[in-house]
Order: sequence, then C-alpha cells, then structure tokens
Amino acid sequence: MKKILVTLAAVAACATLATPAFAGSKAAAPKTKAAAAIPVDREKAMTHLKNHVDYPADRAKILAACADTEEFTKEQKDWFAKHLPEGTYASADDVAKALGI
Repeated sequence: MKKILVTLAAVAACATLATPAFAGSKAAAPKTKAAAAIPVDREKAMTHLKNHVDYPADRAKILAACADTEEFTKEQKDWFAKHLPEGTYASADDVAKALGI
C-alpha cells in the first residue's frame, strides 16, 4: 500500500511540472518567444530578406544587408543580430525559420 501511495504522489508531482517543448513541436517555446518579441513586421522582414540579400548568404552577409538599410531601426537590427544563428542560409525562408518568424 505504501508503494502505491509513493507512486501516486510521484505521478501527481510530475503532472504539475511544465511540459517541455520539443524542437519539432509547433509549441516550441523559443520559437514562440522569438516570434512574439520580434520588433519588426514579418512581411517587411521577408521582403527585405528576399530583395536585398544574395543567397547563399552567411550570417555576416545577412546582417550587413540589414545594416545598410534605413527601413529598420537600430533596435530591429539589434534584434536580428541577437537572434540569427551562425550559418549559411540558402533562402529568405531559411533565415525566417532560423529566426522563428
């Protein structure tokens, strides 16, 4: 009986813990937070990434293209720099996926 009570207590304790978000999940926490925190319109960002970046492009090349434009504020440019991982991207869609937008 004691063993059953201990097991039930452990199950109840586990049920109160937050469920972790998995990378493949639509509810992945980092992606959701990044998308909610982006200080620029997704459409505007995609237009810029499609029209002002030659692909393939690495992180430095993408950030340089953003730095050379007046359509984004310093805060928006800083957000891109903070959230864009190192790597080489084949398309604007790949950049958007990496940014979680």
